[in-house]
Amino acid sequence: MVRFLWRGPSSLLCRQSDCLLCGESGTSQENSTRVETLYRHLKDHSCLLSWNFKESTPDVAASLFHLNSKKCPSPGPPEDRQQCQRKHVWVVRPRDDGNDALVEHQIINVRVIVDREEEPLGTLVGNIPKESSLGNNMTDQEFQSLKYDFLDQTKMASLFTINNDNGNIYTAVVIDRETECSFKEVCSLDFDVMVRSSVSTKYEIISVNILILDINDKSPTFQPDVITVQISESEAIGTTIGIEGATDSDSSAINRIQSYKIVPSDGPFGLNATKKDGGYILKLVLRRILNREQINSYQVSIVAYDGGLNPNSGTLSVTVEVTDDNDNSPVFTQSVYETKVREGVKRGTSVLKVSASDADEGKNAEIRYHFSPTQSDLDEIKKIFAINDTSGDVLVVGDLVYEAGKVYEISIEATDLGQQPTVSQCIVRITVEDFGNNPPIVRVNFLSSNSIGMVNVSESSKPGLVIAHVNVEDTDSGSNGIVTCDISDSSFALEAVQGKGYVVLIKLDLDRESKAVHNVTVTCQDQGTPVLMSASHFLVRVEDENDHSPQFKQAMYFSAINENNAVGDYIVQVLAVDDDVGINAAIRYQLHSDSHNMFAINPETGVITANLRFDRETNLFYKFTVIAMDGGSPPQSSTASVLLNISDINDNPPVFEVAEFQFFVMENSDPNTNIGSVSATDKDEGKNGDIMFTLSPNSQVPFMVHTDGSIVSTKSLDRELSSKYSFKVWAHDLGTPSLSSQIMVNVLVGDSNDNAPIIVYPSTENNSMSISYLAPVGSPIASIKAYDLDEEGPNSQLEYFFNNGNELDIFYIGKNTGKISLKKTYHVNMDVTFAVSVIVRDKGDNRRSNTTNFYIVLKYSNGTIVEALEDNGNKNIVITVIIVCFTILISAVIFTIICILCRQDKKLKKSHQQGPEKRFYDEKIPEVIMEVTPDISGVLCNPGDTPSKKKKKEVSFTLNEENPDMFPAHNNPGFDRALPQNSPTLQPDYDGAPTTFQGLPPKSQYSLPNRPPVHKQRQHLPSTDNFSDSSGDTTTADSGRGGSDLDLSHPQRQDDMGSEYAKLKPPGSLHKVHLPHFDNFIQHTHGHLKSQPYSALYPPTTNSNSSSGEWNPSYV
Repeated sequence: MVRFLWRGPSSLLCRQSDCLLCGESGTSQENSTRVETLYRHLKDHSCLLSWNFKESTPDVAASLFHLNSKKCPSPGPPEDRQQCQRKHVWVVRPRDDGNDALVEHQIINVRVIVDREEEPLGTLVGNIPKESSLGNNMTDQEFQSLKYDFLDQTKMASLFTINNDNGNIYTAVVIDRETECSFKEVCSLDFDVMVRSSVSTKYEIISVNILILDINDKSPTFQPDVITVQISESEAIGTTIGIEGATDSDSSAINRIQSYKIVPSDGPFGLNATKKDGGYILKLVLRRILNREQINSYQVSIVAYDGGLNPNSGTLSVTVEVTDDNDNSPVFTQSVYETKVREGVKRGTSVLKVSASDADEGKNAEIRYHFSPTQSDLDEIKKIFAINDTSGDVLVVGDLVYEAGKVYEISIEATDLGQQPTVSQCIVRITVEDFGNNPPIVRVNFLSSNSIGMVNVSESSKPGLVIAHVNVEDTDSGSNGIVTCDISDSSFALEAVQGKGYVVLIKLDLDRESKAVHNVTVTCQDQGTPVLMSASHFLVRVEDENDHSPQFKQAMYFSAINENNAVGDYIVQVLAVDDDVGINAAIRYQLHSDSHNMFAINPETGVITANLRFDRETNLFYKFTVIAMDGGSPPQSSTASVLLNISDINDNPPVFEVAEFQFFVMENSDPNTNIGSVSATDKDEGKNGDIMFTLSPNSQVPFMVHTDGSIVSTKSLDRELSSKYSFKVWAHDLGTPSLSSQIMVNVLVGDSNDNAPIIVYPSTENNSMSISYLAPVGSPIASIKAYDLDEEGPNSQLEYFFNNGNELDIFYIGKNTGKISLKKTYHVNMDVTFAVSVIVRDKGDNRRSNTTNFYIVLKYSNGTIVEALEDNGNKNIVITVIIVCFTILISAVIFTIICILCRQDKKLKKSHQQGPEKRFYDEKIPEVIMEVTPDISGVLCNPGDTPSKKKKKEVSFTLNEENPDMFPAHNNPGFDRALPQNSPTLQPDYDGAPTTFQGLPPKSQYSLPNRPPVHKQRQHLPSTDNFSDSSGDTTTADSGRGGSDLDLSHPQRQDDMGSEYAKLKPPGSLHKVHLPHFDNFIQHTHGHLKSQPYSALYPPTTNSNSSSGEWNPSYV
């Protein structure tokens, strides 16, 4: 045994750099040899181990470790190594802090035990206490009490056993190194052993490493060990064939495969073994040229050898098959075959058999026979003979006819079926022997064609043209040799040529399109018994001439495309065919000029596309011409028409033909009355052009619009409420998406004379008027004020008639004006009152009327003239002041007037759309004239009138249309008549006209219900009361100073009367003051009338007797 002590890293021999672990043997160094080895598998230490061996101890580790030749020369040759001991143990023990005393508990780190594989079961591997020197550091009692066990029951416990008492390690199984450490260079089995004392607390853990040494117990093996490879006989020298190498499961390199050799070594194959990556690459190498026809296979063996003293080997048996290459040609048994055959032999008879062989094999040796294609008379031979391509039999397929000296010489070829076939040839000579009558021999020679069996003739060829010559031969004599011929096709004819056979002529016009190829048979027969005949067949191919123009499949092509298309969109494809062929049938397409470059066509395919964007509303369709032209010379062409319909898309909204619609309907019509219909057009078609009409959603009108555009009323209409309705109607088409437009509709409501005249004056509150009985005939008394709400025209034109109260015919009333005047003088001696009833009637077809009742008082008076004259001075002063004040006022407001002129114009325009009631109060009065009376003489006053009351009558207003000469300026002679003192007196002006300032009714008295405006209607308006004393007063007392006159306060109507300003024409001799804003004048001069607009004081009227049509405010 050899024991080593670990000296630690500070030892001179144990350098950190090379991790040297040193040791000394207990024997003499003179008899030992120093060796070094690198043991990489020591647990926890990869150090270089150094130890000494006895000279008598063989080098056990030499086969495991690499020896350092510089320090430790090899101890001897390999044969000495076989005498090594079975096992060796190296022990490494640690020391404690540099002294030799062992600690009580220590772990011995490394134990290395070397053993060989394949040892029998129970082989002693080693003894732990002896080889670890455990007894040196403990008492005998402790040593004897030691127990040994595996520290960990791992796999090692199944390979080895430990004697618990003495520490011997035995093999538990036969260990196979290749099983435990497959392909490992070093096979180390590691485990730990627990050594403990049963009498003390000492224990040690010993790490045991068992190195299993490899023995050469495995042989090289080929898998499989028998193979077959192939090589072509045509392969060149040096060609190689790869062979799979052998395997050896031994672990050590020396016991694995070391070399290969081939047996036999002198054959056509050698072996190339190249070592690479721990293995070998094997290749068979071709050394000589092969010939399969001589040797078709070879047997060789490849032997693999491993290392060791007794090398093992394995053998691979290789069969090398030599594959055939087509390197041999067929060989005929004879180069020339000859035979004779009797004429008339049956078809299918074999007259001769040729035979050939091929030294190759497989397809390379399979032979096929055929007539040589290079033989000049092959076509003729094939008509008579044929050959079986596999058997080589030559057969009769035609009629054999004897001809003197005639010998058929046929070249026959034999070909194998190799990839590159080889061919050989032989000659067959057949002689036909004469036997009886022979049929004629017919041969056709073509004059204008090199094709065999076919002649080309143009379809434009004329009848009589010679196309072929027929040569007829018959070797027989006598009647057997007399031959006649006929032709089968009626388009051709045979014409005999003396001693030269026949010629074939064109008999009828040819048409290639009707028949392109004619199969013609010329039959010739002799006159022997029996009759023998022969025939020759040939084809006449009629060549095309450009005699047909292209024909379109359709004379008219129909297509459609959506409007607003893209340029290049497909429209239609036209197709034409030409019965000609070749270039004569090559068709190209083009467009006629009538397409106007709106379309394009592919000249090859006939596809027509759009060249622009179409609008269906511009053109519903397009028609143009397509031309198809062939490639002949000269070319022929034809045409077809294309009709392109432009399909509609919804790209146009409905369009109304007028700027707005205006309809007329009579008022009071029943609900659901048809008003009219709106209409619109849509350039689109179908659903895109169908129009549906609807009322604008925000329209609040008494009408309903049907989808067809008809408009009906939803209720009865009243023109006086509204004479015109304006609303919008929408037109929607039914396309997707829908397009729409709108239009304004005006509905004018016609008048139906459904309103009776309305009498404003006199009224029940103000129903009396007076005049002096001494007034001249024709003196005005008053005017009936009335109006009609119906439309301007007969329905609102009024007539006035006395109903009763004028039986004495004292009074006159203007039929058209309503002015009441004194018709004749009626003498009274006291005031006389007449109860008068007047009928006011319109002029409509269905006339409507109204009646007013009032009183006319003929006043008896003779004491009022002086008093009236006294009042004239004060009246003049008042009038002068008023004129001055009004002039100043006019200057102040003139700028305001200019600013609102435009607004007034707009109001005037609006007035044409307003009703008669509004116009009654709003129409302008042309001029207002203020008269200043220069003299008050001759004015009569009631005795009870005071000067203060008379001052209210100092100003009067009149129309310029009134005749200023009606009342003379001097006193009326009738005034001088004596009157009763107690009778009421008339109060005329100095000219006989009343000058009292009539107290006008408030605006509310003349106001009307709110009415919408009525267009273009003029209203005859009642004249202002000029003569009623009560009307002239500013109080509510009438002329008799009673309490029966009109109360002026009706505020509920004041806002409805308007404040239009009028201009009055001045009388010729009077002072003129133009009052554009008479409201201001009244407010300044009469404070108690400030709230009354001018229109309330002077309701406008039209004098039907006036030619000028001016507004005529009455006297007040």
